[in-house]
Amino acid sequence: MPFTIGSRPEVARMPLDAPNTVMLKAGCAPGEPLRVPSPFVTVAEDDRAAGSPLCRVPGVTFGFGPGSRYRKQVGVVDGRLRTCSVVWKAPGTPDEPAAQYVMAGDPRMAALFAGLPEGAGHGLVRTDCNGRPTVFYGNAGSGLRGSGRPDDRRVFENFTESVSRRIGCGAGEGA
Repeated sequence: MPFTIGSRPEVARMPLDAPNTVMLKAGCAPGEPLRVPSPFVTVAEDDRAAGSPLCRVPGVTFGFGPGSRYRKQVGVVDGRLRTCSVVWKAPGTPDEPAAQYVMAGDPRMAALFAGLPEGAGHGLVRTDCNGRPTVFYGNAGSGLRGSGRPDDRRVFENFTESVSRRIGCGAGEGA
């Protein structure tokens, strides 16, 4: 759902704006104001239309077709969590999730995937990355299912391999 009170980075800063202002007025502000590094990436392109490669991950490619209403949503991008989503946007209706790709390299987040069917065919791979459990998850919803290029399974495998390399885990070791 879109934020109506500000951009994601602005909303993330709100809980710190109040204490920063109070400390400044009280004369006890630290040398540097409190801040939160935003885990949300700002995509350089103005166009948020879903394209190829999706979320700048090589090999994560779908046949969206011309005039598509699919939009990308790049979320967290760091060494312990990466998210990339596709939503279907239709005027006057809420965004409809169409595809999600996640790398969770934090033990507590990786535990959230416990009990789900595993393997590339199920879109869930567990591995160990530098001594910590890491999960790669991918799901194309019914609207995009079958439109992965060359196929949905290979798109998930490409996501796993590319993000694995980016976070220093080789090409999906143990996957």
